[in-house]
Amino acid sequence: MNMLIRFFIMVNLLKQQLKQQSVSEHLAIETLTTPTVRSYRILPHDMGFRHHLPNYRYLSFIELNITQWLMTCCHQKGIKNLGWVIAMQEMVYLKEIRFLDKMSVNSKLVGWDKKYIYFETRFFVKHQLMGVGMTKFVLINGKGKCAPEVLDMMDEQLSDAIESWNKHQVAVKPA
Repeated sequence: MNMLIRFFIMVNLLKQQLKQQSVSEHLAIETLTTPTVRSYRILPHDMGFRHHLPNYRYLSFIELNITQWLMTCCHQKGIKNLGWVIAMQEMVYLKEIRFLDKMSVNSKLVGWDKKYIYFETRFFVKHQLMGVGMTKFVLINGKGKCAPEVLDMMDEQLSDAIESWNKHQVAVKPA
């Protein structure tokens, strides 16, 4: 329930900020790759039974950041009704995030291909890296899936890490 409250607070604050910005025809690569950074305090309802932030909560925080990034990009392009669906997500947990820690979530566009967009998210507490996540998602509109070109992401921008990750995904799929 608290993620829904956080989501609605984020959306309302973002809408207020975006009203002051103008709509542009093209998104600059700098706009697309500007990190989305949000901070959260870990509250009792975020906690798992082992007294630290459980795995599924990390993924929820990633979703909040990607939603903020997409809303900002759509506003700047004047696009309405563009959503996204996760195709694959992976987390590397380095340290536990505990009750009342102030966590900073830093998400950044790291690449795209003809179908998918790739984000890397880093979790920090007191400037110490606590976890890293990779998210692969597809954009959708009212007609179904749409290419990243809708956000001016032309050609392919894939790093070695993304290509390796995609090869692993293919390898783990059943034959």
